[in-house]
Amino acid sequence: MSNTYLASMALMGALVVAVVTWMVRGRGWYHYSPGSSTSGRSPTSDRESRFETYADQPMVWVGAFAVLVVGLLVGVVASISGPVETQSIAGLAVAVVGGAGLCGYLLFGVYLSATRRGHPRSLAVAESATVAGVLFLIAVGFQLVGA
Repeated sequence: MSNTYLASMALMGALVVAVVTWMVRGRGWYHYSPGSSTSGRSPTSDRESRFETYADQPMVWVGAFAVLVVGLLVGVVASISGPVETQSIAGLAVAVVGGAGLCGYLLFGVYLSATRRGHPRSLAVAESATVAGVLFLIAVGFQLVGA
């Protein structure tokens, strides 16, 4: 049963590679730029500029990292030394938060590196979505192999 799923995953992976190859060799769709809007700044651009202001401050990153590390440390201590009833829940919480943090770090890092290289935001989001899809396929593959 799992061999069928692995074969299906391999076939879908080959299909993804074929589609990406076709898109890369196709016409220059990535040079398309719509006409500029004359309406001015939107509320979402103000929110994005505020977020980018915070994202450029190193102390915000240091504080977020410290909160994450302390939270994971408390979860690990609770999963190791806590009562038997809370050990499994705390272990699961640490695994979920750690995995979500790693995935978020990777996706946000891809987005930031793409925008810093001069890619438009839409292309940066597409690159992050591609990475998210690859992570999902890897998780499904591990789930199938482990089953």
